Parts: sequence; structure tokens; C-alpha cells
Amino acid sequence: MNSLLLIVSYIITLVLIAVNSNKFMHIFQQSFYHIEEVYAAIKTTKSYKFQIYEVVLLIFAVMSFYSIYALIPFSLFALFSACKTINNRPVAKKKFVYTSRVRITYCILLLIFLASIYAVAKFAKYKYISIVFVACSLYKLVAILLILLANILAQPILWCINHIYIKEAKKIIAGNKNLKIIGITGSYGKTSTKNIVSALLEEKYITVMTPKSYNTTLGVVKTIREQIKPYTEVFVCEMGAARLKEIAEICNIVRPDISVITSIGPQHLTTFKSIDNIIKGKFEIITNAKKDVTAVLNLDNEYIKKGIDLYAKDVDIIDFSIDNKECRYSVENITMSDKGSIFDIVSGKTRIKVETRLLGKNNIYNIVCAVAIAKELGMKVEEIKKGIKKIKPVEHRLELKDMGGILSLDDSFNSNPEGSKAAIETLCMFKDKYKVLVTPGMIELGDRTDELNKKLGEYATACDYVILVGKATTDKIKEGMDEKGYKEYIVVDDLYEAFSKLQEIQISHKNILALFENDLPDSYIK
Repeated sequence: MNSLLLIVSYIITLVLIAVNSNKFMHIFQQSFYHIEEVYAAIKTTKSYKFQIYEVVLLIFAVMSFYSIYALIPFSLFALFSACKTINNRPVAKKKFVYTSRVRITYCILLLIFLASIYAVAKFAKYKYISIVFVACSLYKLVAILLILLANILAQPILWCINHIYIKEAKKIIAGNKNLKIIGITGSYGKTSTKNIVSALLEEKYITVMTPKSYNTTLGVVKTIREQIKPYTEVFVCEMGAARLKEIAEICNIVRPDISVITSIGPQHLTTFKSIDNIIKGKFEIITNAKKDVTAVLNLDNEYIKKGIDLYAKDVDIIDFSIDNKECRYSVENITMSDKGSIFDIVSGKTRIKVETRLLGKNNIYNIVCAVAIAKELGMKVEEIKKGIKKIKPVEHRLELKDMGGILSLDDSFNSNPEGSKAAIETLCMFKDKYKVLVTPGMIELGDRTDELNKKLGEYATACDYVILVGKATTDKIKEGMDEKGYKEYIVVDDLYEAFSKLQEIQISHKNILALFENDLPDSYIK
């Protein structure tokens, strides 16, 4: 009878752990399986803190040393905790995808669970088995450790599968001798630039680009295997990185003919550790490209200029700038409205008038960069102008749209210090609007996170009103505004509450324009 009670109690405990394992697996997926980023999310939100019912769970686990029947209330509280975990989870902004990696990890997790049930049944007669229940009462820690363990055990299987896919991708690239490869990286702006470059080049060439944010090694490999054909003329490949050698790994599969660095800034400092490492990591797209690579670089970025001296002294460089007229490409006569942007791109005696629905200084950089690449590949001015007209606003990147009757600038994809400042500057160009900033702050900035969020608070005082989303990540923004004596703000728990506040504001300000700056992963919003 006692053995049956132990086994049933343990199975109920595994249900609790499994529910939390699923939650942490989702966090892992959103963090691209990087342990540092998972740790940062848990640390920021303090999700490791004990609740009262979890303390009670621990007490009954300890009591089971003295009476096996203490496992009855223990099991009831375990079921309660499982229900609490399920019911308290907010609706995910980014859906959990059951990829091959997730399925393999869960199969290993199931084997661990079955093995542990067998072990508990085998040693049920021993009193010290209660140690297992004491350990399991710390179910959040157990869940994340099990997910870590299952991911580690899955590595050999994943390595074999990935090795086959990478070999196939290399064969496809090697077999297409006429394929031009454009590699694009940067701390920010790379996805927008990729989309704009592809839109321009499609006017003349059969072009394939990595879809959405498929900028990891496996994302690039998947694109090559599924989309590159013998007749493909240009492959526009976005390359993302959160640590050194990740871009080099992608370049080992696709060596670019043209390498682009859109920008460099203190993004992913948690994993890169220093700005010097970020510079080195981004310049891997040049140092690991073809020997005769052409580099298209933004000379308004101080870190790119530093990187040129270190890693690209002997490289053919096409430089561009908004203000520096000595660069190969520069910009003049910028105007913006709720219809889009108008400006001139100047290169020597050539002047291209651009009219686009895209907004913001960053999008101007992206378009200039794309024009430079198009010219390098032999496109005529008329072809470029025709391509520019077809450029659509990139989703969640200063996208002007209607959100439930509220006019908004959706810049929620991925915020960074320079981009957030530029977005606020763009918002403030709309003089006839009541300007509201909605933001949860910035992450992955390492030791500078607090400093840069405080600066964001200082910039935010240019707005008419600010809505801060989530207490865990916005304290420093609030501090920056407070020091400026700015009081027109509110802190809310989530985006749903933020929308409710916007609707309240809209009653008294019909001409509202809301900037949604950044959208943190679910794991950062409490």
C-alpha cells in the first residue's frame, strides 16, 4: 500500500514537473537554446521566487520522512501548483513550435521520467526515498535542469541530422557556379535591409532570400535545401549571431560575394561579453567571405569604422552615409509624413529621388545600402526606381498601421539603443499628433542594460505620454524620466492593459499616434 502511494504521488509530481518543463522549453526556444539568455530572462523576471503554496509543498515533502501519508496533501498541492502554472501563463505572443529538436528533447525527457518511476518503485521500501520528494518540491529548478539535461543528451542525435543537412546545402551551393551570394549582418537593420535588397534585385534577377528571421546556421541551411534552384541567380542571406564564430559557421556554407554590415551596437552583450567581440563577430562576414569580396558598410556607425581598421584594411569597400558627402553614397533632402519618406540618394553625378512608404532614419540607411548593392550588380537607375516603388513596409519595423482604431508606429520587432532613439525621433516628427510611447524596455545589453534603459527614459520625455509594459524591465526607464521631472507615464502589467490605457487616452486625444517600441519574449513579461 505504501509503495503504491509513493508511486502515485511521484507520478503526480512528474505531472507538475512536466507542465513546467514545457514552459521552460518554450523559453529555451525563444532564446534560441542559449543558456545565457534563458538565465537572463529568469533573473530579470525573478521567476525563481517561491510562492506560499510552494513553501507548503516543501513542508509536506519534509514531513514525508516521518509519515508516508504526508504525501497525500503533498500530491494535492502538486496538482494545485500544476493547475496554477497552466492558468497563470499569459497568451504567448510567439507560438511554441514543435520542431524536430523539441520532439527529440521530449522523447529523451519521457525516457528520463520512465527511468525515474522505475527507480522510485524499486527503492520504495527505503525511508530516504523522501529525499526525492523534497528535491521535486523545488519543481521549477528541477524542470529547467531536466530540460538542460535532455538538450545535452539530444546533441549527438541533432549533430548527426544537422551534419547531413549542412553537407547537402554545401553541395547545392557548390553546384550553382553562377549564384551571387549577398551576406547581410548587423546588430540591427539586417532583416529590413534583406527585404529591401531582395525587392530591388527581383527587378532583374531570380532572387531567393532567407525568409522571416531564418538567420541561424540551420535556418540558412533549410532555405538553401528548400528554395535554391539551379536557375537561382542571387541568394540574399541574412546572418544573425549572439556569440563569436556563429557568422563564420554560416560563411563556411555560403561564402558571400558581397558582405553587408548594416550597423554595430551593444546588442547581445550578455553573450558577446564586450563591444569588441561584437565588432569582431560581425566582421566575420568579411573575414570568412570570398577572397575578392566587396563590403558594403555604413560609415555613420563608429563601431564599423573601428572594425574596418582591424579587419577590412585590404577589402574593396562601398561606403554609404546620410551626412558624409565623401562616401560613395549619401543622402540629401529628407522629408517624412504619415504617407512615408522622400529623399535623394547621391552617388557622384547620379541622383536618385526616392519616394517610399517606409519611415525612419534606419530605413533610409537600409534603402541606400540596397541601392549600392543593386548598382554593384549592374542594375540601371530606372530598374532601381521601379524596384523601390514595390518596397513594402517590413512588419514590426516602424510600420505605420491601424491597431484597433489607434494609429500606431509598430517598431516592436527588436529594440536597441540607437534604433529606439531613432524611432522616438521619427515619432516626434509628427507635430500634429498626440505622441504616446509604449515599451517594455530593452534586454540583452549585458552590464549596460540599466544604463541604456535609463537613457531610453531620457529620450522618452520628448513624447506626450509613456506607457511602460512590465515592472521587471522598466525600472530604469522610469528612473530616467523621473530625473528629468517627467510625470506623464504609467506602468502596466502587459500589452492588453497598455491597449486599454491607449483607448482611455483616445477619448480625450483623437489624434493619437502610438509608437510600440520593442516586444520582449514572453519569458520577460510577468
